[in-house]
Amino acid sequence: MVSEKSKIYGVDNVGQSTPTLTRTDSAIGLTVTVGTSEITSDFDRCYPWSDMHEVVDEYDNVFIKIPKFYSRITKNANGTYKHQISGYRYEGFSTLFVDGKGNEIDYVLVGKYEASGTSTKAESKSGKTVLVNITLPAMRTACKANGDGYQQYDFLIDAIIKELFLIEMATTNSQSIMSGYTNSSNSAAIATGRTDKIKTASGSEVSNTDGSHACKYRGIENPWGNVYKWCDGITFNSDNDIYICLDPTKYVSEDTAAPYFYVGKRPSSTGYIKAISYFDKFPVLGYASDQSGSENTYYCDYNVAYGTVLGVGGRWNGGANAGLWCWNGGNSASNARTSVGGRLCAKPL
Repeated sequence: MVSEKSKIYGVDNVGQSTPTLTRTDSAIGLTVTVGTSEITSDFDRCYPWSDMHEVVDEYDNVFIKIPKFYSRITKNANGTYKHQISGYRYEGFSTLFVDGKGNEIDYVLVGKYEASGTSTKAESKSGKTVLVNITLPAMRTACKANGDGYQQYDFLIDAIIKELFLIEMATTNSQSIMSGYTNSSNSAAIATGRTDKIKTASGSEVSNTDGSHACKYRGIENPWGNVYKWCDGITFNSDNDIYICLDPTKYVSEDTAAPYFYVGKRPSSTGYIKAISYFDKFPVLGYASDQSGSENTYYCDYNVAYGTVLGVGGRWNGGANAGLWCWNGGNSASNARTSVGGRLCAKPL
């Protein structure tokens, strides 16, 4: 009998003009039903989704624990990609669950809620005002103030969530599943905890489609919408070179010296993402390489490309510009805005 953890789940044709993808491997035949508010999913019984759950730390911060999985991204002859994940490390698979020394870690903790608290110490708690008007370096400091292993949301965690969503939902159009709090008539960020009463792991408060209500994916509230979340471990220079760092203890904004390393270039223009290219040095990580798509084709989300640091997900009135693949590289490390916040995370030491 094949164990659940050893099964492979996948999707194919990622990056084609039509966002809807083809299920592969053990994902064939599985379904996800998007209701008015709640989303029911056959993946509730599949690893790693089945093993994601809430944990609370000694400060009452609430996290979603995501267990380690392995990934393989294979390029097809037509330029699209096949994405696969498994709890078992098959040949050609690697993992996004690594520490700063390259060792594998068993899980990551992702703040269930967007960061609240103060610039002195960030929190992940329900019923709180979202912490905004804070720079990326200040948010990093506020998250680390919780203790060793704590950090802010980063490029590796962002990729983990993308892989889980991509394979479960079989689409690159995240807002076709949940609009998120992104309607152009929204005027400000909403407080945390708006999705607490949703009975399913994913879904939206009141409506998945109106853009006026908070959403959650696998318990993580507002993975897109409400406010941009600062994303650490990646930086850009004036030549649009991309540098990443895999060690959360060494994150420094706008730094291109070791342990940051060059992985490629981003487009010099701004627009909807048409293509993502994966890095030779870390092939399960990639970044936008073509921005000539649209809000209904390819990745369906917007990429800004004239700054040095990264914010993700879009804001309360971002409309079609928001989504899981919304990468806003249009700020510097000194920028602080009412539309940009963060998320408290942690990795085991």
